[in-house]
Amino acid sequence: MNARRILAALLAAAVFFVGITTLQAQETDSQKQAEALQATVDAMQKVLQPGPVEVKLAGRASLQVPTGAGFVRQPEAGAWAKVVGYDKDVNLLNPDLVGIAIPMSEENWVVFVNYHAGTRVVDDGAKDWDPDALLNALKASNEAGNAARQQRGEPQTEVRSWLEAPKYDNAAHKLIWATSSAGKSGDADEGTATVHAYALGKDGYFELTMVSPNTEVVSHLTMAEALLSGLRFGDGQQYGDAVAGGEIKERSIASLIATLPSSFMDKAAAFAAAYWLWLAIILLVLIIVLVGLPRMLRRGDAV
Repeated sequence: MNARRILAALLAAAVFFVGITTLQAQETDSQKQAEALQATVDAMQKVLQPGPVEVKLAGRASLQVPTGAGFVRQPEAGAWAKVVGYDKDVNLLNPDLVGIAIPMSEENWVVFVNYHAGTRVVDDGAKDWDPDALLNALKASNEAGNAARQQRGEPQTEVRSWLEAPKYDNAAHKLIWATSSAGKSGDADEGTATVHAYALGKDGYFELTMVSPNTEVVSHLTMAEALLSGLRFGDGQQYGDAVAGGEIKERSIASLIATLPSSFMDKAAAFAAAYWLWLAIILLVLIIVLVGLPRMLRRGDAV
């Protein structure tokens, strides 16, 4: 693939995320941005590994990159992501980034591959979780994050439903789920969708995050699943292997989706944050009924 087609593919992967606001800045800034973007694309082209190909990840695992995708290692991947604005989301671009998967055609998606070392994910809870409770917790967490977005001058978002409810493969120790993040009170077709995929190892886990437009993400779910399926830990690194000494943190598998409130009051607060509008309507109806009830009783006594 020539540099022009790679540039087109990378631009397509960028424009539906936070980088679009940067790319549409004033003309002088846009010129500088275009030059910086071209430089990062040139650097990426030199290290791009188009699929099908096997790449090594963080010395812990290998990834079978399928046809239709390519892999770009660090630091070239991070340099490109920073130029187009993905660094505004610390969950995507952070010190744990090992590379990105990109489309080899003009499709609109990008997958960030991060490895989180020193953490063992306890998967016992996967058999008991409630997708509805997880979704409510996710909605509440997103609503809490809107305050920070407002302070930064960014549009507020809302999580409306699962695009793919959490699905955990107990044998392969892999999890995948997806949601859409439309603008608050906006059209459901607007905004971005995120596919989250995880592969668990003995003392660390890989996180694959696909970002795509809401209107197109369903057609890209197969690619996200193929990438997750093609990720395999090496000998001695798999989930069932013995964990040696050292500082190993533990976290629940549900926390990879949302933090579930533990107490009754916390659960009530999360529910209220997710359904505040309906609760307000119900409260208003109750007030009207309670205010009108004494009048109705007096009329009955009078009769």
